[in-house]
Amino acid sequence: MLRNPNTIPAGDTIIEDPAMEPFFITNSTSGGFTVYERVNRGKDDKAYLRSVCYPSSFNSALKTVAKELLNYSSKKQYNTVKEYISTWNDIEERMRALTTLG
Repeated sequence: MLRNPNTIPAGDTIIEDPAMEPFFITNSTSGGFTVYERVNRGKDDKAYLRSVCYPSSFNSALKTVAKELLNYSSKKQYNTVKEYISTWNDIEERMRALTTLG
């Protein structure tokens, strides 16, 4: 479902990071999370938000972003399973680096 970018409720917390682009996470005032993707559609290339999913925890939201980044990748063909897993591991490491406290 596509929605206008200005329709995220004012009380929601928006969690963005360049490593997650074009995806970001919101945490609503009721406690639920949403993963969104920024998309442009139409002849005017108008900006929209695509709701990806509604995970129950922040950890699940980050895992969803990682999976979406793998699918969003410009690389659509992997010649070996090892190559695919290596790409997944790189994305996972970026997500892990985002959450490292210290």
